[in-house]
Amino acid sequence: MRDRQLAPGIVAGRLDPAALQGNFTDLHPPLDDHEALVAADRCYFCHDAPCITACPTSIDIPLFIRQIATGTPEAAAKTILSQNILGGMCARVCPTETLCEEACVREAAEGQPVLIGRLQRYATDTVMDQGVHPFTRAAPTGRRVAVVGAWGNHQILGGGIGSVSRRFSGGGVLGVRWD
Repeated sequence: MRDRQLAPGIVAGRLDPAALQGNFTDLHPPLDDHEALVAADRCYFCHDAPCITACPTSIDIPLFIRQIATGTPEAAAKTILSQNILGGMCARVCPTETLCEEACVREAAEGQPVLIGRLQRYATDTVMDQGVHPFTRAAPTGRRVAVVGAWGNHQILGGGIGSVSRRFSGGGVLGVRWD
């Protein structure tokens, strides 16, 4: 936490471990290997895939689910992260129940969509737990460019990143400075 003055009468506090455990648990726990295979087997792998249309980042959802169903969650993670470098975080915070899962044909037919968000988390967590990143960063090129919203792809291609922000710290909404 930054060293800064708090407003008069405000005291910084800490939650006790029990409160932290109760307030910050997963709303939907991660899938184990068997649960992921069962969930992936429910996908119809639609050709026109309304789930892709509903996804703000246009991830190829049927492809990554097929990769999980065939036992290659690492390939699924690469599919996800190549389209959205923050795919692991988005798997936790994206309102999938009102986006891709709502558009899922299983939702319309049975009232029970494929667990797309949890499958996305399963794939990205599998890769992160292995401590391996699915992309190799290219050697620095020495060139500098202004990048708006594509820092991940620029890093993969070997570019350097600085930040420009009107806020007191860079990184926009996430408040992270990438240097």
